[in-house]
Amino acid sequence: MRKTNFEVRKEQLIAEVKHPFSILYLSDFHFNGGSREVAMWMIERVNELDPDIILLGGDYVDTRKGLKELAFFLGGISGRKNVFAIAGNHDYFFGIDKIEKLFLNKGVVWIENDFLDIQLKEMQIRLNGSQLSENSNSSNFSILCVHNPKVLNGDLTSYDIAFGGHLHGSQFVFWKNEKGLYPGRFFYNWNVLSRRKEDCICLISKGLGDTLPVRYNCKKDVIFVEVVPS
Repeated sequence: MRKTNFEVRKEQLIAEVKHPFSILYLSDFHFNGGSREVAMWMIERVNELDPDIILLGGDYVDTRKGLKELAFFLGGISGRKNVFAIAGNHDYFFGIDKIEKLFLNKGVVWIENDFLDIQLKEMQIRLNGSQLSENSNSSNFSILCVHNPKVLNGDLTSYDIAFGGHLHGSQFVFWKNEKGLYPGRFFYNWNVLSRRKEDCICLISKGLGDTLPVRYNCKKDVIFVEVVPS
């Protein structure tokens, strides 16, 4: 594995919160039997960045051996608080019951098609997984975690930040500008790195793995966000 093919995309969001905190979004693992080095790189980044919230965005395994590598990764971050996961389309193809069971056994909170309120640094944080729902007015900060960014076409007025994956940056990037990554942007409206919609900042990961392992000018990534008080 060439580590130059991976990057940590760091963002900062100024928000009406009492205390600073951080979020790490990892998506589109597509683990197979040869994914150990990728899993180790991910564990290293989690330990290095030490986020307050970890969001896992779906498409975890492509093969049975990949399930073992997923277990290795989850074991490597076990004991951490506030780790949440949703499903991707590949997880339903592979077997959603197996995926969910593994996450629960490893202490990860499964929020697929659900929402949850957590207390963090004297703040109430609302987490929504995979679909839009009405948020609590008592929340200090609202996060939407989806796999397919087409969900973000809906009403995002209740959210401060949203994360998506699925598109892999279309794996080939010949040029990019403020409108997105091309040529994939011609086919997928959300083939972007970031976009503000209503008052919500939307961040789209290029993913950590591919079923067809070919990329050009499209680094695999994780997204690390520091939320700071206004």
